[in-house]
Amino acid sequence: MREVFTLAGYEYQKIFKRRSTWIALFLVLLWTLFSVFGVVFGDFYMEGEKVASHYQMAQMEREALEHLEIKELNQKFFQKQKEDLKAFSKEYRGLLFGEKAPGRRAEGWKKYYEYYAPYDNLGTLLAMMDNQIGGIEMEEAGEKDFYQYRDIMLEKVFEGEKLSDGEIDFHRKENEKIKTPYAYGNMIGYDNVFRMITPNCIFLAFAAAIILAPMFAGEYTSNMDALVLSSRFGKNRLIIAKLLTGISFGLFSSLCFLGIFLLEIQTIYGLSGWNLPVQVCVSGIYLTLPITLLELLGIAVGCCTIAICMTAVAVMFCSARMKSPFGVVIVSFAFISAPIFLVSMVADYRILFMIVNSLPTSMMYPAGAASHQLVSVGNHYFYFFQWVPVVYLCLMTGLSWWSYRIFRNHQAR
Repeated sequence: MREVFTLAGYEYQKIFKRRSTWIALFLVLLWTLFSVFGVVFGDFYMEGEKVASHYQMAQMEREALEHLEIKELNQKFFQKQKEDLKAFSKEYRGLLFGEKAPGRRAEGWKKYYEYYAPYDNLGTLLAMMDNQIGGIEMEEAGEKDFYQYRDIMLEKVFEGEKLSDGEIDFHRKENEKIKTPYAYGNMIGYDNVFRMITPNCIFLAFAAAIILAPMFAGEYTSNMDALVLSSRFGKNRLIIAKLLTGISFGLFSSLCFLGIFLLEIQTIYGLSGWNLPVQVCVSGIYLTLPITLLELLGIAVGCCTIAICMTAVAVMFCSARMKSPFGVVIVSFAFISAPIFLVSMVADYRILFMIVNSLPTSMMYPAGAASHQLVSVGNHYFYFFQWVPVVYLCLMTGLSWWSYRIFRNHQAR
């Protein structure tokens, strides 16, 4: 085993000697940094007057949510919402619109965030419910209305997704486990994580395809395959080292870039609302999972990580079979991109949807990993994030063994 790790070290040296590796990783890092910091650059103007920077707006919203007077979506919260919005319209609206506005809009904007920011997310949740069932009087909604609307919305969603009776019963029971009234607070950091994590990981998957494509195919094109296979460890340990390098690269790169991404989110938006139920954020309003935002974050990070590792193994399998790294990159890009377009096209076809939503790219979507469609085994139901990683581990083992056999039995010319 010692020789395998030594050879894996040499494989890493080969990877990082290629200019394409550094370019790909630099572009992923640039994308990761820009996806978060890019949205807080610049200033916001009203009538040509600067009222705040985008960074200040994010900080004001964060502060308003972290210092709520009422931290549950109960009747008192809805009543305070009405009182705060009424107070703002009466006392401070003129600082934004009216004769007193010029020169004082920055002050009015600060008051706007103080009075409105705590309720922006609630308004979005009600709008999403209204989009499903219609006829909601959002300004008059109270505690009972909110939870009744959500239950009706879920039934509409279940009907639209054509779930089986067993799945619907399962989701109803799961939904009953969620404690009401929901705890409420700073969920904007998690909302941004769930919104941005998918494109970041897809971009990393593309980079991994470029970096790992020459793992075996590069030996063919450089005519080094004969030398590799005739070396002391060429028939066994060297191939194992290549596979270990590819899988570990997928693991370490995903954890590294996801760590950078989460650090950015924490810096700007904060992750203080870790113990809130997922149902208070835009990404979780449709879910019946009785879990917190931190638990959903763990599920998302875990699914993205193993999806990238699975992608790495698929790329190496193509590399072992194909003779050119360029061909591997083309096939890999198609493999990564296809689910983005196919998942909505096959939504009405149960079996096809289950297959497409099980592909690595689909698992990078939190909504895909926690989809309402379930797999039943006996009297037990399992979410995608519960059974797909197990399947991936089996597939990674099988494809790695197959790649090993293909390259080992390759007849070098």
